[in-house]
Amino acid sequence: MKLSFHTTVPGPIEEVYEHVTAVGPDGPLDRVLFSQKYGETVEETEGAVLTRDTDEGDEVLWLCAFEYPRRRTMEAVESTWADREDVFEIVKGGTRWTVTFNPKTGGLQGLVQYLYFLAVGKYRVGVPVLSPVVQHFRRKARGELDSAEDSADQGSGDGEPPTAPVS
Repeated sequence: MKLSFHTTVPGPIEEVYEHVTAVGPDGPLDRVLFSQKYGETVEETEGAVLTRDTDEGDEVLWLCAFEYPRRRTMEAVESTWADREDVFEIVKGGTRWTVTFNPKTGGLQGLVQYLYFLAVGKYRVGVPVLSPVVQHFRRKARGELDSAEDSADQGSGDGEPPTAPVS
């Protein structure tokens, strides 16, 4: 059972992708920002990075694959954390950004997670993840961000660390 939400971000696909992922066509845009978003880099290959992140005491290995500027996948290696996929598509008015979580739990627990997500979680997870990005690009379109603010604002990324959702 996959859990997903989406929004249209008022910006070009490349800029939205880079803001959300901190990755450009040649890899991470800034190593410090990349580490803040994903954790310590353990291994790096072309198009994929294995990172170690600690969240609330849990250590999680993430296998992150980047298909600039269309897709990012984050697989929680040997963990019950949900995998995550971000898809970016050009649409009228900007970029459609879809976030999908693939929980690794099944049975009754999986069903309860799914029902909670439909009733409440979509807004408790979706809004904090998507809203900061949409607001950033709205401010940018209105000319409210100068280049220094733009760089600092990118640190907020997608509003939440990659490990925030369903576990």
